[in-house]
Amino acid sequence: MLASLILPLLIFNASFSSAEYTCVDEYEKHPVRNEFMLQIVLKSYNYYEGKIDGQIGPISINALKEFQLLNNATADGILGPETCTKLLDKSVLVSKQKSTSTKVVSSINQYSEQTEQIQKLLQNLGIYLGKVDGINGPGTKRAVKTFQAKAGLSTDGVVGPKTLSALNKGESSYVADDTKTIDISNESTTTISTPVVANSALDLRYYNPSLSCIDGYVNNSDVWVPDPCFYPVFVYRFGNIAQVNSQNELDSYLQARWSLTKEKTYSSIGPVETQNYTPGVNSPVNGLLMPAGSNNSIVIGIKNDNNVRARPQSGPQDADAVVEVLVEGGMTRFINIFYQSDTTYHGPIRSARPTDPTVLRPLGGVLVASGATGGLIPEIIDMGVPVISDRRPEYFRISDRKAPHNLYADTVKLKKLAVDKGYVKSSTPQPLFPWGEPSLSSWSSNSYLNLTFSSQTSTTWTWNGNSYVRTYYDAYKGTSKNNIHNWVDKNGNQGQISTTTVIALLCEPYIHPLQLPSVKTVGEGRAIILHKGKLLDAFWKRGSNLDPFHIVDQNGTKLFVPKGKVWISLVPNTKNPSFG
Repeated sequence: MLASLILPLLIFNASFSSAEYTCVDEYEKHPVRNEFMLQIVLKSYNYYEGKIDGQIGPISINALKEFQLLNNATADGILGPETCTKLLDKSVLVSKQKSTSTKVVSSINQYSEQTEQIQKLLQNLGIYLGKVDGINGPGTKRAVKTFQAKAGLSTDGVVGPKTLSALNKGESSYVADDTKTIDISNESTTTISTPVVANSALDLRYYNPSLSCIDGYVNNSDVWVPDPCFYPVFVYRFGNIAQVNSQNELDSYLQARWSLTKEKTYSSIGPVETQNYTPGVNSPVNGLLMPAGSNNSIVIGIKNDNNVRARPQSGPQDADAVVEVLVEGGMTRFINIFYQSDTTYHGPIRSARPTDPTVLRPLGGVLVASGATGGLIPEIIDMGVPVISDRRPEYFRISDRKAPHNLYADTVKLKKLAVDKGYVKSSTPQPLFPWGEPSLSSWSSNSYLNLTFSSQTSTTWTWNGNSYVRTYYDAYKGTSKNNIHNWVDKNGNQGQISTTTVIALLCEPYIHPLQLPSVKTVGEGRAIILHKGKLLDAFWKRGSNLDPFHIVDQNGTKLFVPKGKVWISLVPNTKNPSFG
């Protein structure tokens, strides 16, 4: 049982290693089995001080180089056979002397590689506007204080372990509304307390694993910690990475929490009925006839960033369907689904979230993302949805946007990769909705639909006589309620995002055990469908994540959904829509 949950062996990308090599290639029981474990092991020997997130960046690479240097290995930042041997041999391994000071950045007017990386992180957040020179000067210190205020930390301008951990989380670490002005003029009193987790025996937010192997529980309060000597399955506890050593422990942990694993306990109610729909001829994603020669080898769903610095996006205008889901900070992200269609320029791509696989599973789809919070990808894979994460040459970075909003991909190459890996489950995936050609005579006339995802984000779909066009409110952008939402292609051409059909599914919100905002897509709820200036107010239902979305009226009578390029919004049912 545990084997199915163990993190897959990930191949480090070219920025980390020039060779497709992991320690497990030569040492089957080596503790460094993936990116997560590399960070954990380096942290246990005091070399790595960043967030344990499996994302190998400059801080991780520098930590590895420092380990190599002090342990008489070639300091190339590459996890090769020599380094794997050094990591394994504890009898001669040299640990880094742990600093007694909490100050990571303290020197003034002196170049520091770590200061340079911190400046880049602050620059990506739009906080630091100065020159990236690696010098901890007044401008850098002011930017650090501004970030600390946003993240609910003491505004001392010092990048210690807590601030560095928050920086690695980026905007998701913010506890204040991004639209409010942060006053740091009275620095000694500007402090926002970090939220306290209730009923916790041990706060793991700033816990560091010890040098010794930890076997099972820390105590009998169902609290786990990372164990460098075990092949872990990661879950989150109180916002930090934790570990489960057995299936029984995982079941116990998830018993009172909603998760992808928990959703599998539901019973399928089967496929949907369709109208004027032929498998292999009509698209299961939107019901439309597929052109001859369509590249419909497999369904892929690619995460699309919706951060203010990610717009305009490339992808929604080309996809067969788009699914909008709530993420941290009250923001949303998109899952652009490609089956009959393709694009060589899709992005920006961001990380996976728990709601993503629940939409792709009935289609036999593959999730494409730029990683995920530790522990989520194994849960998605165990659920039956393959994951492709940050691959070259299928992924590429563009130069006219700043990371992390500059990762793009080619869907043709992604589909080929998925097929080559054997991810195809069916040549004719089942319809995602009960596609048909219903009469709209009984539907209400309608000109717009406003959907609220959070106090920070809402969107409006307006019928212009030909299609529904999208405007939005984004607290992070400003106060305007009518921002036109555009797409952009590779050549710089732009246009307003539009669709022929809008499906809003109101779903029960919950916090996934990884501390990620999500919605339940198994069960039932209200469904609002827009098509050709008409509105249907109905209900959706699913018995499991294997099911498509059934649409019924208040009496339980099965209904059909009009075919067309579709935008699917998974909206918390705590937020009432408005239309007229």
